[in-house]
Amino acid sequence: MRFTRRKFLQLVGGTAGVATLGKGALSTRVGQATKDLERWAKPEEGLVPSICQQCPGGCGLLVRVLDGEAAGISGNPLHPINRGALCPKAFGGLQLLYDPNRIKGPMARSREGGPFQAIGWDEALKMVSARLSGLREKGLSHTVAVLGGQYRGYRDVLWKRFCEAYGTPNYIRVRCFSPEKPAPAHQLMQGVTTPLSYDLAETQFILSFGAGLLESWIGPVHTSRAFARLRRSAERRRGLFVQVDPRRSATAIKADRWIPIAPGTDGVLALGIANALIRERLYDEEFVQQHTFGFEDWVDGSGQQHLGFKNLVLKEYSLLAVSAATGVAVRSILEIARNLASLKPAIVIGERGPAYGPDDLHTRMAIHSLNALVGNIGIPGGLLTQGEIPLAPLPAIRQDEIAKRGAAQPRIDGAGEKQYLMVSDTVQLLPERVMSGRPYPINALFLFATNPLANHPAKEALAEAMKKIPFIVSFSPFLDESSRMAGLILPDQTYLERWQDDQVTHLAGFTCFSLARPASRPLHDSRNAADTVLQVSQTLGGAVAGSLPWKNFEELLRDGVRGLYDAQRGYVVSAHAEEALRKVLEREGFWVPEFKDYEAFWNGLLQRGAWWDPTGLPVSRKALLKTPSGKFEFYATALKQLVDRAVKQEGKEGSFITALAAGKSEDLLFLPAVAVRSGEKTESFPLRLSTYRLMSRPMGGGKNQPWLLEQPAVHLRASWEGWVEVHPKTAAALGVKEGDWVWVESAKGRVTLRLKLYPWTRLDVVHVPLFGGEGPNPNDLIANETDIFRGFGLLNTTQVRIRRA
Repeated sequence: MRFTRRKFLQLVGGTAGVATLGKGALSTRVGQATKDLERWAKPEEGLVPSICQQCPGGCGLLVRVLDGEAAGISGNPLHPINRGALCPKAFGGLQLLYDPNRIKGPMARSREGGPFQAIGWDEALKMVSARLSGLREKGLSHTVAVLGGQYRGYRDVLWKRFCEAYGTPNYIRVRCFSPEKPAPAHQLMQGVTTPLSYDLAETQFILSFGAGLLESWIGPVHTSRAFARLRRSAERRRGLFVQVDPRRSATAIKADRWIPIAPGTDGVLALGIANALIRERLYDEEFVQQHTFGFEDWVDGSGQQHLGFKNLVLKEYSLLAVSAATGVAVRSILEIARNLASLKPAIVIGERGPAYGPDDLHTRMAIHSLNALVGNIGIPGGLLTQGEIPLAPLPAIRQDEIAKRGAAQPRIDGAGEKQYLMVSDTVQLLPERVMSGRPYPINALFLFATNPLANHPAKEALAEAMKKIPFIVSFSPFLDESSRMAGLILPDQTYLERWQDDQVTHLAGFTCFSLARPASRPLHDSRNAADTVLQVSQTLGGAVAGSLPWKNFEELLRDGVRGLYDAQRGYVVSAHAEEALRKVLEREGFWVPEFKDYEAFWNGLLQRGAWWDPTGLPVSRKALLKTPSGKFEFYATALKQLVDRAVKQEGKEGSFITALAAGKSEDLLFLPAVAVRSGEKTESFPLRLSTYRLMSRPMGGGKNQPWLLEQPAVHLRASWEGWVEVHPKTAAALGVKEGDWVWVESAKGRVTLRLKLYPWTRLDVVHVPLFGGEGPNPNDLIANETDIFRGFGLLNTTQVRIRRA
């Protein structure tokens, strides 16, 4: 409650009015004022479980609430992802909530290019419904597109159902990784359909190729907790950690050994390590013989001879050649191989940024091959399988004839076609596709939880393309670069104000479902975007309304969560002692229900914040090897089948084959073969740019969260503004020094940044943090290229030069 001195005086009648009050009236007003004053001095206080949405980690929160308003954030000690620990990003949630520049309610432009004006929700929803109804009536439902950002769970389910029922194929995700999906290398080599998990807490050796395990990886808090166990467990010997990275990152500082590597050569180094393992017979021969395909040369059913992984590695990736290409000494390569073979169990991780470059798939295949060589798959402390969360199935989607025709149209971004046969989203192609109107013009665009004009590598072209779209709706609660292009803004609530869920299936072998009710009352006239979509669906009527029958998002969540109650496995999180007992009982085949009915289960889930299955799935190599051969495939037959399909559709000179081959012979397409390059630097652009992420920067950069911008990058004590890190010797050769403003230039463009000297990097490499603070975005230096296997932009690296600004 808000109680002020003025309100107190008003309640008691003020100084002049007191004399005119009767004794009884005065006593009543003073009594009420006293009660209100007591409430003001002692507000109603509580802790509400919530979910951090600043990154894909999925940490559980406890929000301190005073009279319905959020006043503080701490970690939920019951939540299995973080057990009460938090990284700096979590605390920025309060600044998102209380940002004075939030959009206070719906806004629309009275004319194209005119200023925004406040309107009511009824008028705003009528505008959306009328436009969508009109397009359906004209048979143009497919010309509606939805761009969605980095989120998962039932918000994703809701948008998918809406697009399918309405009749558009254009639900396009704008994000740099998909934690709920398996990596293409894992999918091709193991046949898995859910993400693999790394049992970091129980391993003895971690070899990381650029993964920011302790900074900005998929779940930095969970990973940090696992790392602490690796280091300090009293039950076993201290684990060993090696970090391969061009710069000495915060993760590399914590590692036992940092291996500086030439950018773009990670796959070559992995194959050099494989060479050492094979040549010295350090690999797990039993696992390789029984559980892998394509290790040795082999003959197919037609009698054709095929190259195997073993001979590929021994012939093409000698230790001297690998050392020359990567800058890693032969002695170091041998030492890593011997550690990998002797310290069991071990884990090899390859997750540097959005992509490794044009050879991204084969680089990741090369890195993942090391896990198979040492038999780390399907064992505790190695790679485990993830289970699916047993949520209740939702009613079948109903499609009328309009929806069927619309959904059957090709996607505007070209995903699933030609060279993007394996890709679900290709945002990089949108500017050219929208500008050209191919395969059709876009008549309506919805922007949800994304700001593509901030980070798209071709943002100027995308902005021009968006000008051609007659109706753009943004759900952003802030007036960002993309929402400024909209004609209508329907502001979403922040994650502390709305119902939401989170579904984590990508961490350490357990599944977790988090549920949160609003922790704070809405501060403005905003609405949960999920409720807005449901309301519009009901207005559209017919099959669309029938496919989304819920009155609000809470009702949808209730229907889905019932599956957790009915599954008779897993538990609502509780105290550690209780969980330990339940874990023992479940492993012995017993499951003890805690709640008498579903309503009690639902309330318990809201009070504690999460459900999880602590036993995970049984460790099974069979569950992890679902390829056509039923084995780990060094030679990816699933990729061969995909190529054969593409050849039938487009011929051998088709775009998919051309993009995939890149000069490789046929066998090398399906093996973890990475080109050994001598280096790509030129006289014009002699330095290699490598970008990285800071732990203190949330998705999108956090420019409206000054607490986080003020957090220093600990290796430099730099904050607020962006910067470029340069080796002191390189800076001296360029005639620049610490603190100078410099131009960082590429073939695409240039940005101005402050120079920071950093001796713990290679002389030929410079580094710029993504979302480092106020100032330019390093993505502006990188060409608008797309990885044909994941659809993401190749945003990690390019050649640059530096000169004084």
